[in-house]
Amino acid sequence: MIVLLLPLVVAILLCERHGVFYPPEKAMYDSLYVHTFVLSSEAKSTKQCERYEALTYGVTVYVYVQRDSTRMLPHKGDTLIATTRIRKAEPIGAFDYRRYLLRQGIIGTAYVYRYTLHPCSTHTESLQKRLYRRIASAGLTGDELATVGALTLGYKEDLDPTLKQHFQASGAAHVLAVSGLHTGIIYALLMMLLTLGGRIRPMYENQIGRCIISLIIIAAMWAYAWLTGLTPSVVRAVVMVTIFEIGRMCYRYGISINSIAAAAVLILLARPLDLWSVGFQLSFTATAAIVVLAKECERCIHRSKWKRKSGRIVSWIIGTLIISIAAQLGTIALTMYYFGYVSTYFLLTNLIILPIAILLVPCGLISLVLGSSVIGIGFSKLTYALAWLMNHSVGWIESLPGSTWPVSISLTMVFIYYALLLCLCFVVYEN
Repeated sequence: MIVLLLPLVVAILLCERHGVFYPPEKAMYDSLYVHTFVLSSEAKSTKQCERYEALTYGVTVYVYVQRDSTRMLPHKGDTLIATTRIRKAEPIGAFDYRRYLLRQGIIGTAYVYRYTLHPCSTHTESLQKRLYRRIASAGLTGDELATVGALTLGYKEDLDPTLKQHFQASGAAHVLAVSGLHTGIIYALLMMLLTLGGRIRPMYENQIGRCIISLIIIAAMWAYAWLTGLTPSVVRAVVMVTIFEIGRMCYRYGISINSIAAAAVLILLARPLDLWSVGFQLSFTATAAIVVLAKECERCIHRSKWKRKSGRIVSWIIGTLIISIAAQLGTIALTMYYFGYVSTYFLLTNLIILPIAILLVPCGLISLVLGSSVIGIGFSKLTYALAWLMNHSVGWIESLPGSTWPVSISLTMVFIYYALLLCLCFVVYEN
């Protein structure tokens, strides 16, 4: 699969360079015109306006609507008719903002001050929002509700910017993005439920029983991915779970670098522009580093005498540290290139936050299922306590001196770093 991935990436780069993936520009752009915008997203607040994604003439644009206390804000599905210009995004310093938007399917921007609004006759909340409200009905509020919504449903609309900053600076931003950690927890819960905690293992060893359980897991994981918005991180994780379960049906086990490459190939064939998604790049580099480096380190420790003498808690701490270091090695160059900083206490963060997340995700899902029932309210109190502990933990870590180092590198240095990392991987495997 690696042999297929490399030419696919080169082909996508060449096609993107020649604008193959972008819609053709139209003569009406940059000229005053009466446009009809069909809003395809809910509002995202900016400093002075509300930003929407909208469809007009077969293309997607960002529409910025001026706030007006005398009028109700439009909602997803509404139609705006306004006389305005659709402009190409201008570069921001050295940052090519126009190409950045094009890679997300956004052709341009439009500012609307006066408009005619045609409300959608059937406003329906998204399933994600309705489930979020169900969690709230169990008694969760404030930042704790927002954290639980982000971890369980991928719903981040209510996250406070300060809280986001705490997670980013402490090195826990990956916890908020539904990814391999979350899908791994849900996968473990499904396996526990379907095998009754391993009690019906003989049925799972049967080929028919194995296929039935695997198909149920695959269907449930894709349903969860759809619920959380099919982001690159969760799609990558679910594709890998699918490949893993198909391997189980054929009596093959384990995740290899070829499985990761296969997941990347499938995603890029369906959505080529995801190649430029920061989440896509970070999730795949982190997973590849964990598979290549962490597994080899854990194998060496497992063979050692010291491993046999250590307890489960010590072994878990060592395993968490190894995985955290491997993931950091895989993503640190991209983090410095895109965000311009490095989190200093990422090891401490993972040791504190990961156990909380492992408990919080199942409790949040149980609160979601049970809602405002008596048992649901009981679980919601436990969920609230875990979310409170997580939020205050990342806030405390972010407040430590030197929690972030401002470091920025060029794209050339990123390539040099990953070339050196590949050499390290070859050395690890040779020894």
